[in-house]
Amino acid sequence: MKKTILSLIACVCILASQATEIKLSQVAEEASTVNAGVAVSPAHIYFDVTPGESAVSNVTLNNDTDKQNSFKVSFNDFNMNGYGKSEFLAPGTGDHSLSKWINVSPSFVDLKPGEKVELTVTVMVPLDDPAANKAAWAVMLIEQTEERKTIDPGTDIEKIAFGVIPSFAFGVFMYQNPPNVAVSSVDIINFQFDKNESNSTLKIDVENIGDGISHCTVYVDLTNLQTGETEKMVMKRFTIVPGLKRAFTFGLPEGIPSGQYSAVSVLDFGSEEELKAAEIEFNL
Repeated sequence: MKKTILSLIACVCILASQATEIKLSQVAEEASTVNAGVAVSPAHIYFDVTPGESAVSNVTLNNDTDKQNSFKVSFNDFNMNGYGKSEFLAPGTGDHSLSKWINVSPSFVDLKPGEKVELTVTVMVPLDDPAANKAAWAVMLIEQTEERKTIDPGTDIEKIAFGVIPSFAFGVFMYQNPPNVAVSSVDIINFQFDKNESNSTLKIDVENIGDGISHCTVYVDLTNLQTGETEKMVMKRFTIVPGLKRAFTFGLPEGIPSGQYSAVSVLDFGSEEELKAAEIEFNL
């Protein structure tokens, strides 16, 4: 299967179809007009199903356009290794496969203008599978389909048959943390100040060194050591799976005066007992 890089765009994930040669950048650009008014919610679903049990969640697909649209629904596993580089995997083949335990109904829908549908997603985690005791994840693909137009072959006897081809797709990312998995341990592995001719930034690298999926918040408190003035820089929220590293860049506020500063990065990774923090000082 062709490997495809996943890209998160706002709350909806627009994905390059595995059945086409269209580049991701083209899909994103064309989608602004092609799928205007088609929405999928939510973009992420989190499960905590005990092995041997099941859970149900819903995804809403809304066709707020002036034409009928058809969609097929399927699942893929995906890898998220290194610094967030992701690739599709065939269902059931991922080391942390969730797709093999998921069903959806309906799996194909026709929506008239203004219609919406609730897709029912059921996760059934087996009791006797060792993989049931570790974190798992998958992506649900909701692909728009179009009927291929008949092409007149002229004097040819054989006609070109109708077919169904994907046009654009939405992705809903799904994560399963069984109750036996403790809160992931997420560390700050690098915190540094970078300055060049155009801007100054603070860079934070974090890594999930635990065995569970963690939903985190990271922010920076910036203090001018000469005036004592403190400013909290914008919070960033993210999901990080075991073994994954993430890098975040915070641009310094515009018009910040020269001087000596202290920056404290704070990472909340869901633990009730601790936060992770790192501090650096720099001259601006």
